[in-house]
Amino acid sequence: MILPVRKFVTLGGGANWGPWSLVVAAVSLMIVHGQQASETGGFALAWLEGGCSACEVARGIDQIRFTSASEAWAVGCNFGPEGTGDYVVVRTKDAGRTWTEVSQTYEHAGSPSLSFINARWGWIAWWNPASDPQLTRTIDGGDHWEYVSGRFVQKLQFVDTEHGYGVDTTTFLRTADGGHRWAQVQIPHVQLINRMVFLSSDVGWVAGTDDKDILVFRTGDGGRSWEESRTGSPESIGFIADLFFLDSAHGWLIAWHVNDGGTSLFKTADSGKTWTQERDMSFQGPGKWARVVRFVSGKLGFVFESDEAARGPRTSRSILVYTEDGGNHWHQQSLPRSVYDCQVYGGELKCSADGGGKPGFAVLTVHPK
Repeated sequence: MILPVRKFVTLGGGANWGPWSLVVAAVSLMIVHGQQASETGGFALAWLEGGCSACEVARGIDQIRFTSASEAWAVGCNFGPEGTGDYVVVRTKDAGRTWTEVSQTYEHAGSPSLSFINARWGWIAWWNPASDPQLTRTIDGGDHWEYVSGRFVQKLQFVDTEHGYGVDTTTFLRTADGGHRWAQVQIPHVQLINRMVFLSSDVGWVAGTDDKDILVFRTGDGGRSWEESRTGSPESIGFIADLFFLDSAHGWLIAWHVNDGGTSLFKTADSGKTWTQERDMSFQGPGKWARVVRFVSGKLGFVFESDEAARGPRTSRSILVYTEDGGNHWHQQSLPRSVYDCQVYGGELKCSADGGGKPGFAVLTVHPK
């Protein structure tokens, strides 16, 4: 069910000056320097098994951002029961073979957020339980960091050296001076903003739920005004697990249902004004738990999920669901590891993954042909 689009406008609320049908299509497999690779008709998968040097917190990686072919930053994690855990930012200078911790970014029961616009400029926001929230910035690729603000910022994204965006529960935040000062806008109706994506300093989206419907808000003026889209579902929505836009018109989101209802994949072709569920139900519904959706072109797209329905929760398998015709047909392929986050970088996908059912620092590269 698609409900009408509504629009509301706010001018910012004032500045705040305070402080992530089974087709086995692999036709070749090789191992070179710790890498594994497999191929399908339209793309190839290459796995790199890495490790963390002298890590005290991180046992795996979640959110990942490459800034060059060899350098990347990620959120290192050590998951605990019922959503708790310990987190710290980690970095690699050799494409993921070895990682090291940025120790001062430790956070408990919450994840740091990071954003890089190139190999030199980046920001990290975190809240150490023993101190105040911090937003820091580097302009030399992480060799040095400077304190920018004490404002608590989640889901951080900068689009250039000055313009950045973030959320705090149900509040949207924006800065036009590199993060020193933040204006805030309250997003109505949503219980929690789960995801945020900006394509430019003007065009972006935030998404969440009200426990029943999917709520997506679009801005065309950098967050000063927002247009609300509400999409109903037969099953109540718990939260939005992922949100991705290929361009200003075409986007996808993954909704997690309550009461073990699994996940659903929705798409839009009109900038998020209306959303429809993908027709192929073979990878949606109870027992199917998708985490990531990414498209590298209008034709080639990927969904990473686990399938508990096939063998039961203790022996769930990781699955790559992919389309080569823009979603008209979807195919499935088993994966040896679970994928947690992906970045479109240089026309490829760069993804974080576990060690095959156990903690690990694997990186998956998806090469379109």
